[in-house]
Amino acid sequence: MNNPGSSAPAPRLASCTYAAPLPGGAGLTELLTTGSECTWIRGGEGMVGLGTAARFTTTGSGRFEAARRWWMAATAAEAAESEGAHRSTVPDDGLPRRSPLAFAAFAFADDSPVDSVLVVPEFVLGSAHGRSWLTWQVDLDSPRYSERAATGWRPSRQDAERRLAELLAEAGPAGSAEPAVPGEPAGEGLELSDGVLSQEGYRAAVVRGVRQIEAGNLTKLVLARDAVVRSEDPVDVPRVLHTLTERYRDCWTYAVDGLIGSTPEMLVKVDGDTARARVLAGTLDRDGAPLGTAGAGYARQLLSEDPKQRHEHRLAVDSLTERLEPFTTSLQAPDAPFVLELPNVWHLATDVTARLVGAEGVRRTGPGALALTEVLHPTAAVCGTPREAAAALIAELERAEHGLDRGLFAGPVGWLDGNGNGEFGIALRGAVVEDPHTVRLYAGCGIVAASDPEAELAETHAKMRPMLQALGLQA
Repeated sequence: MNNPGSSAPAPRLASCTYAAPLPGGAGLTELLTTGSECTWIRGGEGMVGLGTAARFTTTGSGRFEAARRWWMAATAAEAAESEGAHRSTVPDDGLPRRSPLAFAAFAFADDSPVDSVLVVPEFVLGSAHGRSWLTWQVDLDSPRYSERAATGWRPSRQDAERRLAELLAEAGPAGSAEPAVPGEPAGEGLELSDGVLSQEGYRAAVVRGVRQIEAGNLTKLVLARDAVVRSEDPVDVPRVLHTLTERYRDCWTYAVDGLIGSTPEMLVKVDGDTARARVLAGTLDRDGAPLGTAGAGYARQLLSEDPKQRHEHRLAVDSLTERLEPFTTSLQAPDAPFVLELPNVWHLATDVTARLVGAEGVRRTGPGALALTEVLHPTAAVCGTPREAAAALIAELERAEHGLDRGLFAGPVGWLDGNGNGEFGIALRGAVVEDPHTVRLYAGCGIVAASDPEAELAETHAKMRPMLQALGLQA
């Protein structure tokens, strides 16, 4: 299956970016009012997308290439206008040059029937390093703007402010979402149940995976399961996202086309000629662990000194650096991981930094964020080692035997701009809003020869905890 993409022609995007306070002086999370906004927030900084200027969907093994072709065509008009002009990644006004910009989410598997999607918001509101800005993005060929564009009209700040006021009025008042409070009673009218891959089925899948590893067919395998939350009232997506941004400030909270969550793992970030990644593998549940500094020492001992955890982590780091290295002039990956402390778990983590080849100027000639995302996905952290053997066994144990298609779970999610920059995390610690009353959660674990089925199942519970807390099902 290889759908070349949406049959609709690519838009002719034009944009304007200017410094401006966030509407009403609110923070980014206060802009989340409808649940349809695109979101990328970490530590209170990031971006929120409002409205839709254009949208593209695709499936199949060629989904990254189809998205790249569409995006290049969509941004060609602005590229032509700026050709020959000097535009730096951070211009003299101090604002990041990130326009045009799209949010994106890609399916995990090549043969998944679930759409991968690029969403070009009409407005992108951003905040970082004490500054905030607004980008207005329009399709010059759309019915709303085509007649004006034919006379030479282009987006301006005056028109942007008028249109933003209209859009905010349609969305409703900002500031309505409040984070869930830890320790509050579980939400009423909420029901949690197994998904298509039950807990019993997951244990059995782990047993079979370990047997394949012991037989020498592969070294590591990542197996996932799902769970379903049903709500009598419509799910309050803005509140869920607000809770995640508050409780998991060191993670990247994301929302794209119904995919929501807060991932601790960065697949790749491209900024000019620099690429960065954060690799996670090796997990320890904090539930029942010692508190305070004693807990930190406990985590270091059980993770850093555990051969199983270190082995699993090394496989994940190697899978990323081996694929990234051909596109770099230098690459740095520490030999020893550090322990990342999150409210629900501890992870072994390694931050990777690389200098990219051929990345000169804003319209890069080297690999951009989307191209590198295709190269790196899926890593051993979400698939296994060797990648091809692990992917085939995932398809057998998850989909063929139990009917579980990961869809967008464990696929790349983030944003990209017209200059080759972007950030793509791995869609972990998340869920898909299937309808106003139904949310499907996912979690996976790395399986190696020493894995115990009951322990791996317990780890999936720990990894679902952030979403369950945000939904109000766990304190």
